[in-house]
Amino acid sequence: MTDASGAVARVVAAETDGPVFGVLGDGNLAFLDALTRRHGGRHVATAREDGGVLAADGYARVSGEVGVATATHGPGLTNTVTPLVEAARSRTPLVLVTADTDPGVPWHPQALDQARLAGAAEAAFVSVRSTATAQADTAEAFARARSERRPVVLDVPVRLPAEAPSREGVRGEEATAECGEAEIGAAVALALSARRVVVLAGRGAVRSGAREALVELADRLGALLATTLLATEYFAGEPYAVGISGGFADGLARDLLTRADCVLVFGASFNPFTTDNGALYGKAQVVHCDTDAAAIGTHRPAEVALVGDARRIAERLLARLRADGVHRAGWRAPELAGRLASRSPEDGFTDESDETGADPRSVALALDRVLPKERILVVDGGHAALSEPVRMIRVPEPSHLVYPLGFGSIGLGLGAAIGAAHARPGRVVAAVVGDGGLMMSLAEFDTAVRCGLAVVVIAMNDGAYGFEYHNMIRQGIPTGLAEFDRPDFAGVARAMGGDGYSIGSVRELEELAPRLRRPERPVLVDVRLTRRVRTDWFTRFTQG
Repeated sequence: MTDASGAVARVVAAETDGPVFGVLGDGNLAFLDALTRRHGGRHVATAREDGGVLAADGYARVSGEVGVATATHGPGLTNTVTPLVEAARSRTPLVLVTADTDPGVPWHPQALDQARLAGAAEAAFVSVRSTATAQADTAEAFARARSERRPVVLDVPVRLPAEAPSREGVRGEEATAECGEAEIGAAVALALSARRVVVLAGRGAVRSGAREALVELADRLGALLATTLLATEYFAGEPYAVGISGGFADGLARDLLTRADCVLVFGASFNPFTTDNGALYGKAQVVHCDTDAAAIGTHRPAEVALVGDARRIAERLLARLRADGVHRAGWRAPELAGRLASRSPEDGFTDESDETGADPRSVALALDRVLPKERILVVDGGHAALSEPVRMIRVPEPSHLVYPLGFGSIGLGLGAAIGAAHARPGRVVAAVVGDGGLMMSLAEFDTAVRCGLAVVVIAMNDGAYGFEYHNMIRQGIPTGLAEFDRPDFAGVARAMGGDGYSIGSVRELEELAPRLRRPERPVLVDVRLTRRVRTDWFTRFTQG
Protein backbone atom coordinates (compact mmCIF):
# COMPACT_ATOMS: atom_id res chain seq x y z
CA MET A 1 0.00 0.00 0.00
CA THR A 2 3.02 2.27 0.42
CA ASP A 3 3.07 4.03 -2.98
CA ALA A 4 -0.63 4.87 -3.01
CA SER A 5 -1.10 5.37 0.74
CA GLY A 6 -0.74 9.13 0.70
CA ALA A 7 -3.24 9.57 -2.13
CA VAL A 8 -5.78 7.26 -0.49
CA ALA A 9 -5.33 8.97 2.88
CA ARG A 10 -5.80 12.41 1.34
CA VAL A 11 -9.19 11.48 -0.09
CA VAL A 12 -10.31 9.68 3.07
CA ALA A 13 -9.46 12.72 5.19
CA ALA A 14 -11.42 14.95 2.81
CA GLU A 15 -14.43 12.62 2.67
CA THR A 16 -15.07 12.20 6.41
CA ASP A 17 -14.90 14.24 9.60
CA GLY A 18 -15.09 11.08 11.66
CA PRO A 19 -12.34 8.70 12.70
CA VAL A 20 -11.11 5.67 10.82
CA PHE A 21 -11.79 2.60 12.97
CA GLY A 22 -9.79 -0.60 12.82
CA VAL A 23 -6.57 -2.49 13.41
CA LEU A 24 -3.07 -1.58 12.26
CA GLY A 25 -1.24 -4.18 10.19
CA ASP A 26 1.72 -4.36 7.85
CA GLY A 27 -0.53 -3.80 4.84
CA ASN A 28 -2.30 -0.63 6.03
CA LEU A 29 0.30 0.97 8.30
CA ALA A 30 1.54 3.38 5.61
CA PHE A 31 -2.04 4.49 4.94
CA LEU A 32 -2.73 5.12 8.64
CA ASP A 33 0.59 6.91 9.06
CA ALA A 34 -0.20 9.23 6.13
CA LEU A 35 -3.75 9.76 7.35
CA THR A 36 -2.81 10.77 10.89
CA ARG A 37 0.52 12.57 10.41
CA ARG A 38 0.10 14.24 7.02
CA HIS A 39 -3.63 14.77 6.54
CA GLY A 40 -5.00 15.40 10.03
CA GLY A 41 -7.14 12.29 10.16
CA ARG A 42 -7.94 10.28 13.27
CA HIS A 43 -7.52 6.59 13.89
CA VAL A 44 -9.44 4.71 16.59
CA ALA A 45 -7.65 1.44 17.26
CA THR A 46 -10.17 -1.31 17.94
CA ALA A 47 -9.33 -4.65 19.50
CA ARG A 48 -10.23 -6.62 16.36
CA GLU A 49 -11.04 -5.85 12.74
CA ASP A 50 -14.68 -6.82 13.16
CA GLY A 51 -14.93 -4.22 15.94
CA GLY A 52 -13.59 -1.61 13.51
CA VAL A 53 -16.24 -2.30 10.89
CA LEU A 54 -18.95 -2.42 13.56
CA ALA A 55 -17.78 0.94 14.92
CA ALA A 56 -17.85 2.42 11.41
CA ASP A 57 -21.36 0.98 11.00
CA GLY A 58 -22.55 2.49 14.29
CA TYR A 59 -20.96 5.83 13.42
CA ALA A 60 -22.71 5.89 10.03
CA ARG A 61 -26.12 5.00 11.46
CA VAL A 62 -26.04 7.74 14.09
CA SER A 63 -24.24 10.48 12.13
CA GLY A 64 -25.84 9.91 8.73
CA GLU A 65 -22.37 10.07 7.12
CA VAL A 66 -20.21 7.39 5.51
CA GLY A 67 -18.35 5.36 8.14
CA VAL A 68 -14.75 4.36 7.51
CA ALA A 69 -12.83 1.33 8.75
CA THR A 70 -9.49 -0.23 7.90
CA ALA A 71 -7.93 -3.69 8.03
CA THR A 72 -4.84 -5.32 6.66
CA HIS A 73 -4.95 -8.02 4.02
CA GLY A 74 -5.79 -11.70 4.39
CA PRO A 75 -6.93 -12.56 7.92
CA GLY A 76 -7.47 -8.88 8.67
CA LEU A 77 -10.14 -8.80 5.97
CA THR A 78 -11.63 -12.20 6.79
CA ASN A 79 -12.24 -11.01 10.37
CA THR A 80 -14.63 -8.38 8.96
CA VAL A 81 -17.01 -10.68 7.09
CA THR A 82 -19.89 -10.84 9.58
CA PRO A 83 -20.09 -7.06 10.14
CA LEU A 84 -19.78 -6.48 6.39
CA VAL A 85 -22.84 -8.66 5.78
CA GLU A 86 -24.62 -6.87 8.64
CA ALA A 87 -23.87 -3.48 7.09
CA ALA A 88 -24.94 -4.68 3.64
CA ARG A 89 -28.24 -6.10 4.92
CA SER A 90 -28.89 -2.91 6.92
CA ARG A 91 -27.93 -0.68 3.98
CA THR A 92 -25.22 1.15 5.91
CA PRO A 93 -22.85 3.25 3.77
CA LEU A 94 -19.27 2.61 4.80
CA VAL A 95 -15.84 2.20 3.22
CA LEU A 96 -13.42 -0.46 4.43
CA VAL A 97 -9.87 0.42 3.38
CA THR A 98 -7.91 -2.80 3.17
CA ALA A 99 -4.53 -3.79 1.80
CA ASP A 100 -3.83 -6.60 -0.62
CA THR A 101 -0.77 -8.76 -1.00
CA ASP A 102 1.68 -8.41 -3.87
CA PRO A 103 0.10 -10.18 -6.87
CA GLY A 104 3.60 -11.17 -7.92
CA VAL A 105 3.95 -13.32 -4.80
CA PRO A 106 1.13 -15.89 -5.11
CA TRP A 107 2.64 -18.03 -2.35
CA HIS A 108 2.22 -15.24 0.22
CA PRO A 109 0.58 -16.87 3.29
CA GLN A 110 -2.03 -14.10 3.49
CA ALA A 111 -2.90 -14.10 -0.22
CA LEU A 112 -6.64 -14.34 -0.83
CA ASP A 113 -9.15 -13.58 -3.57
CA GLN A 114 -10.43 -10.49 -1.76
CA ALA A 115 -12.88 -9.51 -4.50
CA ARG A 116 -14.69 -12.85 -4.17
CA LEU A 117 -14.72 -12.50 -0.39
CA ALA A 118 -16.26 -9.02 -0.61
CA GLY A 119 -18.87 -10.29 -3.04
CA ALA A 120 -19.79 -13.16 -0.75
CA ALA A 121 -20.22 -10.63 2.06
CA GLU A 122 -22.60 -8.64 -0.21
CA ALA A 123 -20.24 -5.66 -0.23
CA ALA A 124 -19.13 -3.69 -3.27
CA PHE A 125 -15.47 -3.93 -4.27
CA VAL A 126 -13.25 -1.20 -5.70
CA SER A 127 -9.59 -1.89 -6.40
CA VAL A 128 -6.98 0.86 -6.59
CA ARG A 129 -5.43 0.28 -10.00
CA SER A 130 -2.31 2.46 -9.93
CA THR A 131 -0.62 5.26 -8.03
CA ALA A 132 -1.91 7.68 -10.67
CA THR A 133 -5.55 6.63 -10.17
CA ALA A 134 -5.47 6.13 -6.37
CA GLN A 135 -7.35 9.34 -5.60
CA ALA A 136 -10.02 8.74 -8.24
CA ASP A 137 -10.48 5.12 -7.18
CA THR A 138 -10.85 6.13 -3.53
CA ALA A 139 -13.38 8.81 -4.44
CA GLU A 140 -15.29 6.15 -6.41
CA ALA A 141 -15.49 3.94 -3.32
CA PHE A 142 -17.08 6.74 -1.29
CA ALA A 143 -19.45 7.66 -4.11
CA ARG A 144 -20.63 4.06 -4.38
CA ALA A 145 -21.07 3.75 -0.62
CA ARG A 146 -23.38 6.77 -0.71
CA SER A 147 -25.32 5.92 -3.87
CA GLU A 148 -25.72 2.18 -3.20
CA ARG A 149 -26.04 2.54 0.60
CA ARG A 150 -23.87 -0.44 1.40
CA PRO A 151 -20.29 -1.20 2.43
CA VAL A 152 -17.53 -0.88 -0.13
CA VAL A 153 -14.22 -2.71 0.25
CA LEU A 154 -11.45 -0.44 -1.09
CA ASP A 155 -8.65 -2.82 -2.02
CA VAL A 156 -5.16 -1.27 -2.12
CA PRO A 157 -2.44 -3.66 -3.28
CA VAL A 158 0.96 -3.22 -1.65
CA ARG A 159 2.58 -2.97 -5.10
CA LEU A 160 0.96 -0.91 -7.84
CA PRO A 161 1.96 0.23 -11.33
CA ALA A 162 2.45 3.94 -11.88
CA GLU A 163 -0.26 4.15 -14.56
CA ALA A 164 -3.43 2.20 -15.40
CA PRO A 165 -6.26 2.51 -17.94
CA SER A 166 -8.94 4.95 -16.78
CA ARG A 167 -12.34 3.80 -15.66
CA GLU A 168 -15.28 5.84 -16.94
CA GLY A 169 -17.81 7.09 -14.43
CA VAL A 170 -18.76 5.71 -11.09
CA ARG A 171 -20.69 2.51 -10.91
CA GLY A 172 -23.75 2.73 -8.70
CA GLU A 173 -27.47 2.40 -8.71
CA GLU A 174 -29.12 3.80 -11.79
CA ALA A 175 -31.34 6.78 -11.13
CA THR A 176 -34.98 5.77 -11.44
CA ALA A 177 -37.56 8.11 -12.90
CA GLU A 178 -40.14 9.30 -10.40
CA CYS A 179 -43.66 7.97 -10.84
CA GLY A 180 -46.18 9.89 -12.91
CA GLU A 181 -49.50 11.53 -12.12
CA ALA A 182 -51.44 8.39 -13.06
CA GLU A 183 -49.85 6.47 -10.18
CA ILE A 184 -50.42 9.39 -7.79
CA GLY A 185 -54.07 9.46 -8.78
CA ALA A 186 -54.40 5.69 -8.33
CA ALA A 187 -52.89 5.91 -4.85
CA VAL A 188 -55.26 8.67 -3.81
CA ALA A 189 -58.27 6.81 -5.18
CA LEU A 190 -57.27 3.63 -3.35
CA ALA A 191 -56.77 5.45 -0.05
CA LEU A 192 -60.11 7.24 -0.38
CA SER A 193 -61.90 3.97 -1.09
CA ALA A 194 -60.69 2.56 2.26
CA ARG A 195 -62.10 3.17 5.73
CA ARG A 196 -59.15 2.33 7.96
CA VAL A 197 -55.90 3.68 6.49
CA VAL A 198 -52.45 3.40 8.03
CA VAL A 199 -49.50 5.60 7.02
CA LEU A 200 -46.33 3.61 7.70
CA ALA A 201 -42.88 5.27 7.72
CA GLY A 202 -39.55 3.48 7.44
CA ARG A 203 -35.94 4.59 7.51
CA GLY A 204 -36.18 5.96 3.96
CA ALA A 205 -38.92 8.34 5.09
CA VAL A 206 -36.73 9.50 7.96
CA ARG A 207 -33.79 10.15 5.64
CA SER A 208 -35.96 12.17 3.28
CA GLY A 209 -37.39 14.39 6.04
CA ALA A 210 -40.96 13.34 5.27
CA ARG A 211 -42.45 13.66 8.77
CA GLU A 212 -44.43 16.87 8.30
CA ALA A 213 -45.92 15.75 5.00
CA LEU A 214 -46.80 12.28 6.32
CA VAL A 215 -48.47 13.69 9.43
CA GLU A 216 -50.69 15.96 7.32
CA LEU A 217 -51.38 13.15 4.86
CA ALA A 218 -52.58 10.92 7.71
CA ASP A 219 -54.62 13.76 9.15
CA ARG A 220 -56.47 14.35 5.88
CA LEU A 221 -57.11 10.62 5.40
CA GLY A 222 -58.11 10.06 9.02
CA ALA A 223 -55.30 7.54 9.16
CA LEU A 224 -53.19 6.05 11.91
CA LEU A 225 -49.44 6.62 11.92
CA ALA A 226 -47.00 3.75 12.42
CA THR A 227 -43.28 3.17 11.94
CA THR A 228 -40.88 0.35 11.31
CA LEU A 229 -38.48 -0.47 14.12
CA LEU A 230 -35.69 1.57 12.52
CA ALA A 231 -37.94 4.64 12.32
CA THR A 232 -39.03 4.32 15.96
CA GLU A 233 -40.30 7.51 17.63
CA TYR A 234 -40.57 9.31 14.26
CA PHE A 235 -44.16 10.26 15.04
CA ALA A 236 -43.67 10.78 18.78
CA GLY A 237 -46.23 13.20 20.19
CA GLU A 238 -48.84 12.63 17.48
CA PRO A 239 -52.17 11.58 19.07
CA TYR A 240 -52.93 8.88 16.50
CA ALA A 241 -49.46 7.32 16.33
CA VAL A 242 -49.52 3.64 17.31
CA GLY A 243 -45.73 3.19 17.49
CA ILE A 244 -43.76 0.30 16.03
CA SER A 245 -45.43 -1.97 13.50
CA GLY A 246 -44.41 -5.62 13.63
CA GLY A 247 -43.32 -8.16 16.18
CA PHE A 248 -42.51 -5.47 18.75
CA ALA A 249 -45.93 -3.79 18.54
CA ASP A 250 -47.97 -3.65 21.74
CA GLY A 251 -51.39 -5.22 22.10
CA LEU A 252 -53.43 -2.16 21.13
CA ALA A 253 -51.28 -1.43 18.09
CA ARG A 254 -51.54 -5.03 16.94
CA ASP A 255 -55.32 -4.97 17.24
CA LEU A 256 -55.58 -1.77 15.21
CA LEU A 257 -53.09 -2.70 12.50
CA THR A 258 -54.76 -6.07 12.03
CA ARG A 259 -58.00 -4.26 11.12
CA ALA A 260 -56.46 -1.86 8.58
CA ASP A 261 -57.86 -2.09 5.06
CA CYS A 262 -55.24 0.11 3.37
CA VAL A 263 -51.60 0.85 4.22
CA LEU A 264 -49.45 3.54 2.63
CA VAL A 265 -45.82 2.47 3.01
CA PHE A 266 -43.09 5.13 2.71
CA GLY A 267 -39.39 4.27 2.62
CA ALA A 268 -39.71 0.80 4.11
CA SER A 269 -39.27 -2.66 2.64
CA PHE A 270 -42.52 -3.84 4.28
CA ASN A 271 -40.80 -7.07 5.21
CA PRO A 272 -42.12 -9.89 7.42
CA PHE A 273 -40.66 -8.25 10.53
CA THR A 274 -42.83 -5.17 9.91
CA THR A 275 -45.95 -7.23 9.21
CA ASP A 276 -45.17 -9.81 11.92
CA ASN A 277 -45.03 -12.57 9.32
CA GLY A 278 -48.33 -11.44 7.81
CA ALA A 279 -50.27 -11.35 11.08
CA LEU A 280 -50.73 -7.58 10.68
CA TYR A 281 -52.59 -5.78 7.88
CA GLY A 282 -54.49 -8.93 6.87
CA LYS A 283 -56.14 -8.24 3.54
CA ALA A 284 -55.23 -4.53 3.48
CA GLN A 285 -54.44 -3.07 0.09
CA VAL A 286 -50.94 -1.65 -0.24
CA VAL A 287 -49.56 1.57 -1.68
CA HIS A 288 -45.77 1.28 -1.59
CA CYS A 289 -43.38 4.21 -2.07
CA ASP A 290 -39.63 3.71 -2.42
CA THR A 291 -36.75 5.28 -4.34
CA ASP A 292 -35.76 1.80 -5.52
CA ALA A 293 -38.37 0.40 -7.89
CA ALA A 294 -37.00 -3.12 -7.38
CA ALA A 295 -37.69 -2.91 -3.63
CA ILE A 296 -41.42 -2.33 -4.10
CA GLY A 297 -43.46 -5.48 -3.68
CA THR A 298 -40.43 -7.62 -2.77
CA HIS A 299 -42.08 -9.00 0.37
CA ARG A 300 -45.75 -8.29 -0.32
CA PRO A 301 -47.43 -7.28 -3.59
CA ALA A 302 -48.45 -3.65 -3.88
CA GLU A 303 -51.65 -2.52 -5.59
CA VAL A 304 -49.98 0.81 -6.39
CA ALA A 305 -46.23 1.37 -6.75
CA LEU A 306 -44.94 4.92 -6.21
CA VAL A 307 -41.31 5.29 -7.23
CA GLY A 308 -39.64 8.31 -5.68
CA ASP A 309 -38.47 10.10 -2.57
CA ALA A 310 -40.85 9.68 0.37
CA ARG A 311 -41.21 13.38 1.13
CA ARG A 312 -41.73 14.39 -2.50
CA ILE A 313 -44.31 11.66 -3.10
CA ALA A 314 -46.17 12.49 0.13
CA GLU A 315 -46.29 16.15 -0.91
CA ARG A 316 -47.67 15.21 -4.33
CA LEU A 317 -50.38 13.11 -2.69
CA LEU A 318 -51.16 16.00 -0.35
CA ALA A 319 -51.52 18.40 -3.26
CA ARG A 320 -54.32 16.21 -4.66
CA LEU A 321 -56.09 15.95 -1.29
CA ARG A 322 -55.81 19.69 -0.63
CA ALA A 323 -57.15 20.54 -4.07
CA ASP A 324 -60.17 18.32 -3.45
CA GLY A 325 -60.67 19.58 0.10
CA VAL A 326 -60.34 16.07 1.56
CA HIS A 327 -60.34 15.85 5.35
CA ARG A 328 -61.93 12.61 6.59
CA ALA A 329 -62.52 11.30 10.10
CA GLY A 330 -61.44 7.72 9.43
CA TRP A 331 -59.98 6.19 12.59
CA ARG A 332 -59.90 9.54 14.35
CA ALA A 333 -61.99 9.69 17.53
CA PRO A 334 -61.24 11.12 21.00
CA GLU A 335 -61.81 7.70 22.60
CA LEU A 336 -59.07 6.09 20.49
CA ALA A 337 -56.69 8.98 21.09
CA GLY A 338 -57.26 8.51 24.82
CA ARG A 339 -56.52 4.79 24.63
CA LEU A 340 -53.32 5.41 22.68
CA ALA A 341 -52.20 8.08 25.13
CA SER A 342 -52.85 5.93 28.21
CA ARG A 343 -50.72 2.98 27.06
CA SER A 344 -47.77 1.97 29.20
CA PRO A 345 -44.91 -0.49 28.59
CA GLU A 346 -45.80 -1.98 31.98
CA ASP A 347 -49.16 -3.18 30.70
CA GLY A 348 -49.61 -6.91 30.25
CA PHE A 349 -47.02 -8.53 32.50
CA THR A 350 -46.38 -9.39 36.12
CA ASP A 351 -42.83 -9.16 37.46
CA GLU A 352 -41.32 -12.65 37.81
CA SER A 353 -38.04 -11.76 39.49
CA ASP A 354 -36.88 -14.47 41.90
CA GLU A 355 -33.90 -15.47 44.02
CA THR A 356 -31.87 -16.26 40.88
CA GLY A 357 -32.19 -12.81 39.33
CA ALA A 358 -34.34 -10.04 37.91
CA ASP A 359 -37.13 -10.14 35.33
CA PRO A 360 -35.67 -8.76 32.05
CA ARG A 361 -38.83 -6.78 31.42
CA SER A 362 -38.50 -5.01 34.76
CA VAL A 363 -34.83 -4.36 34.04
CA ALA A 364 -35.69 -2.71 30.70
CA LEU A 365 -38.33 -0.51 32.35
CA ALA A 366 -35.84 0.51 35.02
CA LEU A 367 -33.26 1.38 32.37
CA ASP A 368 -35.80 3.65 30.71
CA ARG A 369 -36.10 5.49 34.05
CA VAL A 370 -32.43 5.65 35.07
CA LEU A 371 -30.64 6.38 31.79
CA PRO A 372 -30.42 10.00 30.62
CA LYS A 373 -33.32 11.00 28.35
CA GLU A 374 -31.06 11.94 25.43
CA ARG A 375 -29.40 8.53 25.33
CA ILE A 376 -28.45 6.50 22.30
CA LEU A 377 -29.60 2.89 22.57
CA VAL A 378 -27.68 0.04 20.94
CA VAL A 379 -29.43 -3.32 21.05
CA ASP A 380 -27.50 -6.54 20.54
CA GLY A 381 -29.00 -9.92 19.66
CA GLY A 382 -30.04 -12.50 22.21
CA HIS A 383 -33.16 -13.63 24.06
CA ALA A 384 -33.19 -11.11 26.90
CA ALA A 385 -31.14 -8.33 25.26
CA LEU A 386 -33.25 -8.01 22.14
CA SER A 387 -36.95 -7.94 22.92
CA GLU A 388 -37.60 -5.95 26.06
CA PRO A 389 -35.11 -3.09 25.50
CA VAL A 390 -36.52 -2.36 22.04
CA ARG A 391 -40.08 -2.17 23.36
CA MET A 392 -39.44 -0.47 26.70
CA ILE A 393 -36.39 1.81 26.46
CA ARG A 394 -37.37 4.92 24.56
CA VAL A 395 -35.09 7.04 22.38
CA PRO A 396 -35.47 10.70 21.39
CA GLU A 397 -35.44 10.06 17.63
CA PRO A 398 -34.85 7.25 15.12
CA SER A 399 -31.11 7.87 14.71
CA HIS A 400 -30.65 7.22 18.43
CA LEU A 401 -31.56 3.54 18.04
CA VAL A 402 -28.77 1.37 16.64
CA TYR A 403 -29.99 -2.11 15.82
CA PRO A 404 -27.18 -4.22 14.28
CA LEU A 405 -29.30 -7.28 13.63
CA GLY A 406 -29.74 -7.24 9.88
CA PHE A 407 -27.74 -10.48 9.70
CA GLY A 408 -29.30 -11.99 12.83
CA SER A 409 -25.95 -12.25 14.62
CA ILE A 410 -25.20 -11.73 18.30
CA GLY A 411 -22.05 -10.00 19.55
CA LEU A 412 -22.20 -6.90 17.33
CA GLY A 413 -23.58 -4.35 19.81
CA LEU A 414 -20.47 -3.25 21.68
CA GLY A 415 -18.51 -2.42 18.53
CA ALA A 416 -21.46 -0.48 17.12
CA ALA A 417 -21.76 1.44 20.41
CA ILE A 418 -18.17 2.65 20.06
CA GLY A 419 -18.94 4.13 16.66
CA ALA A 420 -22.19 5.68 17.92
CA ALA A 421 -20.32 7.35 20.78
CA HIS A 422 -17.86 8.92 18.35
CA ALA A 423 -20.75 10.17 16.21
CA ARG A 424 -22.40 11.94 19.15
CA PRO A 425 -19.67 12.94 21.62
CA GLY A 426 -21.07 13.68 25.06
CA ARG A 427 -24.18 11.55 24.63
CA VAL A 428 -24.46 8.48 26.80
CA VAL A 429 -24.58 5.35 24.65
CA ALA A 430 -26.32 2.42 26.33
CA ALA A 431 -25.40 -0.93 24.80
CA VAL A 432 -27.76 -3.67 25.95
CA VAL A 433 -26.11 -7.01 25.27
CA GLY A 434 -26.58 -10.63 26.26
CA ASP A 435 -23.92 -12.48 28.19
CA GLY A 436 -23.18 -14.68 25.18
CA GLY A 437 -22.82 -11.69 22.86
CA LEU A 438 -20.64 -9.89 25.40
CA MET A 439 -18.24 -12.84 25.56
CA MET A 440 -17.79 -12.50 21.79
CA SER A 441 -16.97 -8.77 21.95
CA LEU A 442 -15.66 -8.06 25.45
CA ALA A 443 -12.24 -7.01 24.11
CA GLU A 444 -13.84 -3.88 22.63
CA PHE A 445 -14.61 -2.61 26.14
CA ASP A 446 -10.90 -1.82 26.23
CA THR A 447 -11.39 0.34 23.12
CA ALA A 448 -14.13 2.30 24.90
CA VAL A 449 -11.84 2.82 27.90
CA ARG A 450 -8.87 3.98 25.80
CA CYS A 451 -11.12 6.44 23.97
CA GLY A 452 -12.77 7.70 27.16
CA LEU A 453 -16.27 7.12 25.79
CA ALA A 454 -19.55 7.60 27.65
CA VAL A 455 -20.61 4.01 26.99
CA VAL A 456 -22.78 2.08 29.44
CA VAL A 457 -22.84 -1.65 28.76
CA ILE A 458 -25.79 -3.50 30.28
CA ALA A 459 -25.12 -7.24 30.27
CA MET A 460 -28.43 -9.10 30.39
CA ASN A 461 -26.89 -12.16 32.00
CA ASP A 462 -29.01 -15.29 32.24
CA GLY A 463 -25.95 -17.54 32.23
CA ALA A 464 -27.00 -19.13 28.96
CA TYR A 465 -27.56 -18.72 25.28
CA GLY A 466 -31.10 -17.73 26.18
CA PHE A 467 -32.81 -18.27 22.85
CA GLU A 468 -31.33 -21.75 22.54
CA TYR A 469 -32.08 -22.50 26.21
CA HIS A 470 -35.79 -21.77 25.81
CA ASN A 471 -35.91 -23.47 22.42
CA MET A 472 -34.49 -26.63 23.98
CA ILE A 473 -37.14 -26.55 26.68
CA ARG A 474 -39.81 -26.07 24.01
CA GLN A 475 -38.50 -29.08 22.10
CA GLY A 476 -37.95 -31.28 25.15
CA ILE A 477 -34.14 -31.26 24.82
CA PRO A 478 -31.85 -31.12 27.88
CA THR A 479 -30.55 -27.54 28.27
CA GLY A 480 -27.00 -28.25 29.47
CA LEU A 481 -25.35 -27.35 26.17
CA ALA A 482 -26.83 -23.83 26.34
CA GLU A 483 -25.87 -23.08 29.97
CA PHE A 484 -22.62 -21.38 30.98
CA ASP A 485 -20.78 -20.12 34.03
CA ARG A 486 -19.61 -16.67 32.98
CA PRO A 487 -16.56 -14.82 34.32
CA ASP A 488 -16.82 -11.83 36.65
CA PHE A 489 -17.76 -9.29 33.99
CA ALA A 490 -17.69 -6.41 36.48
CA GLY A 491 -14.20 -7.39 37.62
CA VAL A 492 -12.98 -7.63 34.02
CA ALA A 493 -14.38 -4.14 33.31
CA ARG A 494 -12.54 -2.71 36.31
CA ALA A 495 -9.34 -4.48 35.28
CA MET A 496 -9.61 -2.80 31.88
CA GLY A 497 -9.90 0.63 33.52
CA GLY A 498 -13.66 1.10 33.46
CA ASP A 499 -16.31 0.84 36.15
CA GLY A 500 -18.00 -2.50 36.77
CA TYR A 501 -20.99 -3.51 38.87
CA SER A 502 -22.68 -6.85 39.42
CA ILE A 503 -26.33 -6.70 40.47
CA GLY A 504 -29.35 -8.97 40.68
CA SER A 505 -32.35 -6.70 41.20
CA VAL A 506 -34.09 -3.62 39.84
CA ARG A 507 -33.53 -1.85 43.16
CA GLU A 508 -29.77 -2.22 42.79
CA LEU A 509 -29.99 -0.92 39.21
CA GLU A 510 -31.91 2.15 40.32
CA GLU A 511 -29.25 2.85 42.97
CA LEU A 512 -26.70 3.10 40.13
CA ALA A 513 -28.68 5.88 38.38
CA PRO A 514 -26.20 8.71 39.16
CA ARG A 515 -23.30 6.68 37.74
CA LEU A 516 -25.24 5.75 34.59
CA ARG A 517 -26.54 9.24 33.87
CA ARG A 518 -23.10 10.87 34.08
CA PRO A 519 -20.48 8.14 33.65
CA GLU A 520 -16.91 9.30 34.27
CA ARG A 521 -15.58 6.36 32.26
CA PRO A 522 -17.10 3.37 30.45
CA VAL A 523 -19.38 1.36 32.71
CA LEU A 524 -20.34 -2.31 32.59
CA VAL A 525 -23.35 -3.44 34.62
CA ASP A 526 -23.70 -7.22 34.90
CA VAL A 527 -27.40 -7.84 35.58
CA ARG A 528 -28.21 -11.36 36.72
CA LEU A 529 -31.54 -12.46 35.26
CA THR A 530 -34.01 -15.15 36.06
CA ARG A 531 -34.56 -17.71 33.32
CA ARG A 532 -38.24 -18.03 34.15
CA VAL A 533 -39.32 -15.42 31.63
CA ARG A 534 -39.85 -16.41 28.02
CA THR A 535 -40.17 -13.20 26.01
CA ASP A 536 -43.10 -12.48 23.70
CA TRP A 537 -40.62 -12.03 20.86
CA PHE A 538 -39.25 -15.54 21.38
CA THR A 539 -42.76 -17.01 21.50
CA ARG A 540 -43.84 -15.34 18.25
CA PHE A 541 -40.58 -16.22 16.49
CA THR A 542 -40.72 -19.89 17.37
CA GLN A 543 -44.39 -20.12 16.43
CA GLY A 544 -43.89 -18.29 13.13
